[in-house]
Amino acid sequence: MSTTFLLTGASGYIATHLAPALKDRGCEVIGVDREGNPQASLDCFIRGDLVEPDLCSRAVRGVDAVLHLAAARADWGLSDDEYYRDNLEATRTLIEAGKEEGVTDWVFYSTVSVMGPSHDPLPEDAGFNPIEPYGASKAEAETLFRRLAEEDPEARVLVIRPSAVYGPENPPDTNIYRLIDAIYNRRFVMVGPGQALKSTSYLENLLDATLFLMERMEQGLQTYIYVDEPVLTTETLVTRIYEFLGKKAPSWHIPLSVAGPVAKLSDVAADLTGIDFPITAARIEKFNRSTNFDASKIRREGFEQPVSNEEALRRTVEWHLRHEYDNPLPVDT
Repeated sequence: MSTTFLLTGASGYIATHLAPALKDRGCEVIGVDREGNPQASLDCFIRGDLVEPDLCSRAVRGVDAVLHLAAARADWGLSDDEYYRDNLEATRTLIEAGKEEGVTDWVFYSTVSVMGPSHDPLPEDAGFNPIEPYGASKAEAETLFRRLAEEDPEARVLVIRPSAVYGPENPPDTNIYRLIDAIYNRRFVMVGPGQALKSTSYLENLLDATLFLMERMEQGLQTYIYVDEPVLTTETLVTRIYEFLGKKAPSWHIPLSVAGPVAKLSDVAADLTGIDFPITAARIEKFNRSTNFDASKIRREGFEQPVSNEEALRRTVEWHLRHEYDNPLPVDT
């Protein structure tokens, strides 16, 4: 494994936990982010915007490898231009700076969203089929890395596609955080029958998978999906959260045909007020859309998921109870 890393998005959730894992292996970690005050212990931190060529040139100077985690990913309040600026143009600028500096090792955190939703499990070679600007901009960024691997015979490029990353300390704007928070505060109503399949990536498992793959990097392009197994239905996911919170899950649900029009009114209110309401038509549609992906490739190479889905969810709910609600209820499995 390389010894000096540039970690973009260093103030973000994943990077905050990846940095100490790298340092535990004796690596030097330089962080860059346009947001200040990174939580991770870094050897050096550079504050700035990756679309700026001078900033990128300074950041990549003297590094052995780049771990590119910086991204725009919010599901509300961002324009298409903002997604493409942060996910594509920043990546383009970073790659050009890295090539000038002679960087050959690259790890890019992409997303399963580049392949779009599916009820049947999609493997890495399923092809791009994004349905929203986040996935589309990430797909184009992947294309830049593919071109880099083709043009530089020395390049080792690893692309990792996670899905719905969560765990203790997850930010409030992430899917699982919102779901746990809504259930705990009695603001959740099951919309739809709950049979959509939802792939998720528990943070500890994703970090282990990342380090596992980084130790096996080869020249050329390597692309891997990482999601936890087995995939859960929304009904199972919701029921487990209720159980871990010590609550009883309701036995009824609201049909999607009823909830959809109501959510569109919320969208109108959000547009008028600029407020990010918890219920939007897009979030309801997303909740009822299967996102099922096949991560058997990494498992065939020997990776074993260290934390089960059930234990991962239990730990996350426990964290919410202790740190978000100051209510350490007993959590029974």
